[in-house]
Amino acid sequence: MSSLHPAAIYGVLALLSAVENIIPPVPSDAAVALGAFLSQRGVTTPLGVFLVTWTANLAGAAGVYFGVRRYGRRLFASRLGPRLLVPRSLAIIEREYLRFGVVGIFLSRFLPGIRAVVPPFAGLVGLGAVRTLVPMGLASALWYGGIIMLGALIGSEWNRINDLIAGLNRTLALIAVGAVVGWLVWRRLTRGRRHRERIWNAIGEALHPAPSFLRGTEVGEGSARQAAALLVLELAYADSALAPDERDLVTSHLRDRWELPRGGEPPEPAPEHERRTRFAGYAARLRRRIGRAQRLDLVERMWAVAFSDGAIGAHEERLMHLAGEALGISPAELADVRHRLAGARGS
Repeated sequence: MSSLHPAAIYGVLALLSAVENIIPPVPSDAAVALGAFLSQRGVTTPLGVFLVTWTANLAGAAGVYFGVRRYGRRLFASRLGPRLLVPRSLAIIEREYLRFGVVGIFLSRFLPGIRAVVPPFAGLVGLGAVRTLVPMGLASALWYGGIIMLGALIGSEWNRINDLIAGLNRTLALIAVGAVVGWLVWRRLTRGRRHRERIWNAIGEALHPAPSFLRGTEVGEGSARQAAALLVLELAYADSALAPDERDLVTSHLRDRWELPRGGEPPEPAPEHERRTRFAGYAARLRRRIGRAQRLDLVERMWAVAFSDGAIGAHEERLMHLAGEALGISPAELADVRHRLAGARGS
């Protein structure tokens, strides 16, 4: 890149900074750091890199914001819309916005994988241009300014750093080996905890599957149904009472019907006493945070996506019992829900 003309370098930096708002995986941060690094070679200047990248990034965000504000509802009505703007990501930003207001927009621009969704979110909910672009502009200025300062600092010390690296190759290799061993040990120690938290994560997804402005729409309802089906799937994974072939029946039906993601091998169910203790903890946490009506709504949604067609109805009682345990729903309340929904299905 250093062999390019400075104007071409600035052009590449501007393009990557703008396109990041449309295609998040674009490595704009690394390119900005490299542009700042080249300032120590006289190819660019730190101020020039900052002005070009910040202006382009803000212009790209503004373009997405105004475009979605005008055409966003129409985009979501298409099959491509929910794939470009994942409802769950929009729900995360809505939560931050409701919690912190404009500061939530500012903070969300620092979250990897989420910051590119901020402009379309603001456009979809109809936030004003000033309330949207000012916090995004400030966040981008701090983000790119920090990257450029770091890149310029590394560039100014490059000769010294190069000498150090040349003398420390063996030490760095030992550190790398130690880091790999430590990572493997950490994964081994935390694998059980990550598996145990699958249910809790699925509950969170099912309780908040889409932002409020999508609820009641086809996209929002589809996201809610998928999240409820995924929770039933995780309950099947966690149930030691289900035989392997019964668990396979439940999981294959739910995955095929609701197009659930196919991950790796599911974890082995924990012992029954451990599962009950964990589910009791989930229920206690949910009672403090989530109202009874919302939890009952989730139970109804789970029944509708998993058992309303009768394909896996033989396991309804067991899985709904597990759902009641995890969500803090009493057996009597659960029986009322099942009786009402079964009656509605029969009629």
